[in-house]
Amino acid sequence: MMRLARRVDDNHLPPLFTLNRTQPHAKRRLRILIVSQYFSPEIGATQTRMQAFAEFLAACGHAVTVISEFPNHPHGVIPSHYRGCVVEDDRSNHYRILRVWVKANREKTRSTRMSFYLSYMALATAIAPFAGPADVVVATSPPLFAAAAGLAIARVKRAPFVLDIRDLWPAAAVSLNELSPGFSLRAAEALERLLYRQAAVVVAVTRPFCEHIDRMRGSSPNAVLIPNGTLDLFFRNGDSGGRERLGIPENRFVVTFAGTHGIAQALPSVLDAAEQTNGDIEFAFIGEGPAKAALVASAGARALANVTFHPNLPLDEVAPILAASDALLVPLAAPATFADFVPSKLFDFMATGRPVIVSAAGEAARLVDRTGAGIAVQPEDPAALATAARWLAEHPREAAGMGRRGRDFARTRLRHVQAERLEQVLQDAS
Repeated sequence: MMRLARRVDDNHLPPLFTLNRTQPHAKRRLRILIVSQYFSPEIGATQTRMQAFAEFLAACGHAVTVISEFPNHPHGVIPSHYRGCVVEDDRSNHYRILRVWVKANREKTRSTRMSFYLSYMALATAIAPFAGPADVVVATSPPLFAAAAGLAIARVKRAPFVLDIRDLWPAAAVSLNELSPGFSLRAAEALERLLYRQAAVVVAVTRPFCEHIDRMRGSSPNAVLIPNGTLDLFFRNGDSGGRERLGIPENRFVVTFAGTHGIAQALPSVLDAAEQTNGDIEFAFIGEGPAKAALVASAGARALANVTFHPNLPLDEVAPILAASDALLVPLAAPATFADFVPSKLFDFMATGRPVIVSAAGEAARLVDRTGAGIAVQPEDPAALATAARWLAEHPREAAGMGRRGRDFARTRLRHVQAERLEQVLQDAS
């Protein structure tokens, strides 16, 4: 029998930051509805961005409700205590979270992904009346289907629709061979164009994204740049406990990657680089994702003793591990589409004060070069990646300088500052 679960005090999410306001908030109070398929307690860049926005807006006095999915990312398994539930009404935080059932699946194929996205779109739209009235609706994409739900909800509630774009889809899916030319691609592009044009405002995380959106919208207002930012917890220094979690001795130089193990991260080339260092450099992988099993199998088949794998960890646990590493890795796949991307983890990694190796082209590489926070190499180039890691190991003074410059830059990209920009966008739109 289907039922609704209500949680009041046992599902509280640890806050991402502490807000210190010296003056009372003077702007008018809004009823804000956030449509985000992915949300905490799931671990990931989307979840962190949207949780930070929800926290900030609620702390400013706005009435915030989030519609998200039952937690299942990245394994595709919904916890057993949700069995028989369709909706969970979570009021344990300073904002409300309505979580809905989704067709989750361990196997990630085109058909299972489509069922996953469409089930969220349908349920999120269906339960929107439970969220109450809204002065503005914010939806984050990808997936585009979550944005489509946001548009439908905004129309029903007669509220302005604000669209938050973190990645360009379907362009990224085409680059990764997840979507082929034909009817599906044309339909996805038509939906993308519709969402951009129907939104009162579109915000995006990079300038190239904004330019792409403006071309497709063809009319004002222009897209608003609200880049990703980092959190105070990443500025804490590392300690021996963080190093021990990796199981790597202090006298070994370790390059750490933390994040989704997916196709877009091009992680097989990192294993190739590890092999080319002849064991002189340690490589640690933290996280989960659809490519992880194959990576673990490949490392085992090649007997790569200098490669270790670790599970997903909450932010407050992964931060000291990153700070205790010698260098941090931000890889992206080689297709030209990804030249416009700046992974959110880049700002978190800079905040730790460790040098960053960016194995990517375009915006991310230019950012590292401009700030002097690390070394940029061509994407999916194992030899260049191995060379960069060796250079950092052999030049500790220069590496430390890169880390300091990266931390200084990260202080200009704080998440609460980006949340303030979003609040102003919502005030203007409503």
